[in-house]
Amino acid sequence: MLNPRRLAAVVVTFAVLACATALSAATCHLEQAAMRDGTKLVTEVYLPAAPAGRLPVILQRTPYNRFPPGPGSNCNAADFIYLADHGYVALNQDVRGRYSSQGVMDAMQQEARDGYDAVEWAAVQPWSNGQVGTFGGSYVGLTQWQPAIHTPPHLKAIAPMITASDYHDHWTYVNGAFDLWFAQSWMLLTFAGEQYMRNLEAQGYSPAEVTAKTTEWEAQGRRDILTKWVWELPLSKFDVFRQGNPQPLAPYYYDWIAHPDYDAFWARMDVETRYEDVKVPTLNIGWWYDIFQIGTVRNFQFMQSEGGTSAARKGSQLLMWAQCHACPPGTKAGDIDFGPQNAYDLNALYVRFFDRWLKGIQNGIDKEPAAKLFVMVPPDAGTQGSGFWITSETFPLPDTRTVKLQLGSGGNANTSAGDGVLSRDGSGGSRPDRFTYDPRNPVPTRGGDMCCINDLLPSGAFDQSEIEKRDDVLVYSTAPLKENMTVIGQVNVKLWAISSAPDTDFTAKLVDVHPDGYAQNILDRLVRARYRRGSKLPPSFIQPGKAYEYEIELGNTSTVFKAGHRIRLEVSSSNFPHYVRNQNTTDDVGASTRMKTAHQVVLHDDEHRSYVALPVVPVRIP
Repeated sequence: MLNPRRLAAVVVTFAVLACATALSAATCHLEQAAMRDGTKLVTEVYLPAAPAGRLPVILQRTPYNRFPPGPGSNCNAADFIYLADHGYVALNQDVRGRYSSQGVMDAMQQEARDGYDAVEWAAVQPWSNGQVGTFGGSYVGLTQWQPAIHTPPHLKAIAPMITASDYHDHWTYVNGAFDLWFAQSWMLLTFAGEQYMRNLEAQGYSPAEVTAKTTEWEAQGRRDILTKWVWELPLSKFDVFRQGNPQPLAPYYYDWIAHPDYDAFWARMDVETRYEDVKVPTLNIGWWYDIFQIGTVRNFQFMQSEGGTSAARKGSQLLMWAQCHACPPGTKAGDIDFGPQNAYDLNALYVRFFDRWLKGIQNGIDKEPAAKLFVMVPPDAGTQGSGFWITSETFPLPDTRTVKLQLGSGGNANTSAGDGVLSRDGSGGSRPDRFTYDPRNPVPTRGGDMCCINDLLPSGAFDQSEIEKRDDVLVYSTAPLKENMTVIGQVNVKLWAISSAPDTDFTAKLVDVHPDGYAQNILDRLVRARYRRGSKLPPSFIQPGKAYEYEIELGNTSTVFKAGHRIRLEVSSSNFPHYVRNQNTTDDVGASTRMKTAHQVVLHDDEHRSYVALPVVPVRIP
């Protein structure tokens, strides 16, 4: 059903609406793009004031043109006006089942077909010259990659930002563990609330009533999410997103829980198996504290090596700086402010990128280094840091060397007051460390690469000192560094461990301990034991009491561990509510309430080398 507020504008084809800014003479009107099944998607069409014939098109397909309970976009999007002022037709399209578009949303699964159809529709309109590019971030990055892996003939370039490469791993799950906070907070903030509004509109409520009722529904969800929702077991019992009339609010949430393993449901959307089908240049933009930073970097790397054409391989670019998903705009990433250099003019970059690949302008962007990276410099005291930019043709940098810091202790690495040590020579002691993981009392989340309701559970860099006082957190630290160590690239942890349970989780967190004692998280991830062989392989339970080797890909970073700082690794078995708790059983995670306590042992002797591997580069602070 179309939103009544926009219906009149839709039926009056090419009705020109007032622009958002007096500084632009661009115009905007609404059109309906018909998909192959006849469903019509409402599209804002922004045109230059005096278009000189047919023009190249930049398309965004988004579910976010109306954030509940807000009024939504109304031909007043500044980014699109900017693009129109620079000689493009800029399209802002509501995806199927969102805001003013027709249809019922099937999140993620619908975007390959609809995206393909939208690109081809845009290519043949009277204002188009057939050259189509796409841009946008997060889910709007997904709406670009999904059609791109099916090779629409008129797609010429894409610019996906803060988005993933595999929607099973490092989107919905992380190494087998359901990303609980992301899934629930994302739905509350966006899709479920938007469907709540559509349902009220379908029932005939006035706009004022829709706003009031949605505001209260959202407020109730915000009150409940941390006190009730995330704690509810089994996962499938939580029913808020099943509710709704005439449509359930977010039924696909339960599809995600029903498919914990990598299967055909996920494989059909997997970008990582289809890079050769993407035949266009890609501008990959990400943030160091972003939930999807692993996918952003993988997309850049594999398009460089496996893209379907020479132009696609040579035209793969990467831009990374320090921010976090759904965080307030600015130069801070959580608690730490990285200074005025921690910013980038994306609108100007988009114009240069699309000028090259849609207009054929030889502006030199394709001759520049492929990767532009902001290097974080944490502070010695307080929360005011700094940073600087570097460039490279590749990521990781070509002169990277791996430094392995081995875990050691006298058997008492529990808490930051324990005897856990990180050293290059493994001299910190070889007695095993032990802790008890009780899923009824999980380690609380404090910052990290998360999404989506930042004022309830903030993302980014924060002090981990309180968490490091817990007895179920093992803490391993270097001595204060004698000189700066610049770490740029993927950080990995190898952990030898024993559990009393047939399935459990192990978490790892890389921390920069400032001279004033502030313990700044850099990266963290976890591995679920049954998926220790890889998230795309069938699960396999462990034998209680047996030692297993676990590899944890923490993600990518670009930071300087300064002289006087200490490098630290935290090891535990939970990070809640970021990730769902492992209940330490062989039960189906989505259907079980049974919980057991697990007794964990971390090994770091000569036969069981546990370490964190850091990609170190000879880059100095300017």
